[in-house]
Amino acid sequence: GIPAEPLFRSYFKNGELIKISSYTVPGWPNQYKSIEDGSYKNSPIKVDAFIAFPKKGEGPFPVVMFAHASGGAELFTDEWFMFNRQAAKSLWKKGIAVMFLDNFSARGVKDTYRDQSTVTLFSAYIDSFMALEFLANHPKVNKKKIGITGYSRGGNNSLMIQEKKIRDALVDKSLYFAAAQPRSPECYAAAMFENPTPIPETKVWLVHGGADDYTLPGPCVEYGKKVKANGGDIKIDVREGWYHTFTGNYPVEKSPALIFHRCPPVYSKDNGQWGDEII
Repeated sequence: GIPAEPLFRSYFKNGELIKISSYTVPGWPNQYKSIEDGSYKNSPIKVDAFIAFPKKGEGPFPVVMFAHASGGAELFTDEWFMFNRQAAKSLWKKGIAVMFLDNFSARGVKDTYRDQSTVTLFSAYIDSFMALEFLANHPKVNKKKIGITGYSRGGNNSLMIQEKKIRDALVDKSLYFAAAQPRSPECYAAAMFENPTPIPETKVWLVHGGADDYTLPGPCVEYGKKVKANGGDIKIDVREGWYHTFTGNYPVEKSPALIFHRCPPVYSKDNGQWGDEII
């Protein structure tokens, strides 16, 4: 089950561990292609999530979904990442339900720091839309007020839920996230679409650090311009002097990491194929 579940219970005593039906897609030759052609359905899986509704009232409640970074679901309760639980507790006290979605545990993976391909980004996008569908059918949820937030890899998960091409292939076209708040996503090597087709009802506020030398802010600014030009509701907020883990409660430090921007850019064409540079 979700690694942090015992700690969740100390924060949200009325919370519940649940299973959500989802699917896994391979990383090569293209992650989106298997969604587009429906072959993703050949790999069903049940992923873990923890949901806590406000203690007062019967709803329907708004919900904010938390997507984890490469460190996995343990980051939700890690001592160095207090932001997640503090933000969730604040929302919960204000009458907003919270959900923590675990993309890794059911796939037998603890983290993806060393190899991001062990759980593909598009598998996580599927999880988000399957969780959206689950929530939209829940009697205690206001399906028009479901949001998502996450940092780094979770930022990608929180950004790509605005993409019609993914949504339309997975769930009913009437479903959408009302709000998304990605932080520090990777916009250069994440196979985002060359021509994004945003869901206009989804309001996105992307916050990036201007000093981030791991997932560069520049490609996200350019991606945001494309989204906006194609009718998306997006604000890109680059904060001067902020680093990649600007919500981490520890001093700035250098750490060894994969440097994505030294490789060719990775993006998806409209036909589902990856860009020529990476091929």
